[in-house]
Amino acid sequence: MNNPIPIFPLNLVLFPNSDLPLHIFEDRYKQMVEYCTQNNEPIGISLIKDGNEVGDYATPYEIGTLGYITSASNNADGTLEINIKGKHKFKISELVYNRPYLSAEVEELSNQIEAPETSLLNQVQNTIRDLNKIIDESYGGWAQSYFTETDPQSLIYQGIDLVLQNLSVPNSVKQNLLESESFEKQSRFLIPILSESIKLFEAETAKNNPYMGFSKN
Repeated sequence: MNNPIPIFPLNLVLFPNSDLPLHIFEDRYKQMVEYCTQNNEPIGISLIKDGNEVGDYATPYEIGTLGYITSASNNADGTLEINIKGKHKFKISELVYNRPYLSAEVEELSNQIEAPETSLLNQVQNTIRDLNKIIDESYGGWAQSYFTETDPQSLIYQGIDLVLQNLSVPNSVKQNLLESESFEKQSRFLIPILSESIKLFEAETAKNNPYMGFSKN
């Protein structure tokens, strides 16, 4: 990308295809929102490596996600409510400190990954189906089938969205998942998380539905 883009260091990880609602109260980030909405510019969302969200410039991880503001509204107290839609991963080439908020020269990274082995693709698909099934069962529902993506990267993001909606995962694990460049590496991080989610929902289902089968009486 030709021009420095605004960087918003946060204590969270945004993935492509995911939505991020934010409450904006610092003046510098109000200026950032105004600039990006007026110029249709993306915001680079990056996990904080060192520092804090409020106050001086924080140091972000170099791999983050470019997102676009899809909605913005003003509150009576002067704060803003915005939603950011993640689009593409990026890598910071150089940080720039010439604005009230942090900016950076960045390289946009492709969301496309190589075609994986069929067995690994099937394993991820089956694990996602199993998690969807046990989530439905935990709420008393049931479906005959569950849709899974066939495109490798879309499948990974489907699994990520499922986890983010239902399980608390450390930011360090999310960052490793974001930075992984191959389906194999992403699967290595994602499958154990999905499997752990299945165990948690199975335990919750068993607690809420303690029927253990027929008794001799």
